[in-house]
This record gives sequence, C-alpha cells and structure tokens, in this order.
Amino acid sequence: MNGRRRAIAVLTALGACVLALAGCSGETAEEPIRTSTIVLAADGSFTQCRVEDFEREDYRLEELDGMIRQEVQDYLGGVSEEEGTVAVEQVSHLEENRDRVMVALHFADSAVYGDYRAQVDQQPCELFYGTVREALAAGYDLAPVLRDVKKGTAITSEQLEKIGDNRVVIFEEALQIRCPSKVLYVSENVQITDAGYVDGTEGEGLKYVVIK
Repeated sequence: MNGRRRAIAVLTALGACVLALAGCSGETAEEPIRTSTIVLAADGSFTQCRVEDFEREDYRLEELDGMIRQEVQDYLGGVSEEEGTVAVEQVSHLEENRDRVMVALHFADSAVYGDYRAQVDQQPCELFYGTVREALAAGYDLAPVLRDVKKGTAITSEQLEKIGDNRVVIFEEALQIRCPSKVLYVSENVQITDAGYVDGTEGEGLKYVVIK
C-alpha cells in the first residue's frame, strides 16, 4: 500500500464480513461491502469505508492496523477513542479476497470527517451530512438538483420547505451510501442499487441524497 492509501469498510458483527442493514430502499438487505462505502447513522454520525488492494510485500495487516490506530490517536490528541470524535472499528482482509483489505473508521459528524481527511490524509474532500435546513444555511442549492426517487420529477419549493428536518448527505467522492432509512430524493448522478443502496461511484460532481 502506498503512503496513506487504505481500505475502509464496516462490520457490524465481529467475525463476519456481511452487513445486515436497512437498505436505502427501506428494506433489510444483507450484502458484503466490496467497494468504498459510507454507512450513515440516524444521529448524524457515520462510518467511512474504503476498500483497496493490499500490497502485502509492503505491509502486514497488523502493521496497517497499528498505523491507522496511531494516526487516530495522534488526531485525537490523547483523548480516548471511546470519548473522541473518531474511532477505529475494524481492520481486516476481505473474506473472499485476501489481496484486498477493509478498515472501518467511525466519525461523529461530517465536520470531523472533513477535518480528519485534511489533517491526517492530507486529502481535503467535500462531504456534508445534516438536515436539509442546515444544508441550505451552509449555502447548498438543493432545489435544482433533487429528483423524487419514485416519480423522477424535480422537487418543488413547497416540498423542499416540508423536508427541512430530513437528513441529506452531499458528497463528491466515488462512494456507495448505505442509509438508516428510505431515500426520498436524489440527484441525477446517483443510482439506487438492487439491494437498495445509493451508488455514487460513476457520477461526477456533487451528489445529493435526502432520506426519510
């Protein structure tokens, strides 16, 4: 693995490489993480997941685990992971492919995520996860980009006013998104997978997802 390239994925059950989550369609889905993914929680926190090739001639898994945990500790400045805003959830090989590695980092909110990526990874990126009202206050223009998932129609100003307390995730990276509740509106540069997840791995620019 070169520099800080790392693989990140989340496992909710120890010893298993499968997630049992509520898919973005609102239905329970059980599917391994095989691509870079963010798993959203209803409280505004999330787990950032990345999956990449593991060059075993450069690192052992234990060394990668130790490096990531040290980076998190350095970022927290002596605060324990239990009390801090970032925590390591897991570092492991993909069960089905030992040449790929998965790690899970949990972030308290998107502001922490952005700060961590800029300071530790030195790769600033844009990601917002909060309410629609907070997104509008932050300067995001949602009305021109959001489409109703079922109807495919553009959101109206009246509908936008009604969903002020709903959460929206806005991201730029090539990621899959797993949501804690049903998706209501998305931008045109994302797709809903058969398992009910949001696929933003192909689209360009900022991607928008509003959940129930």
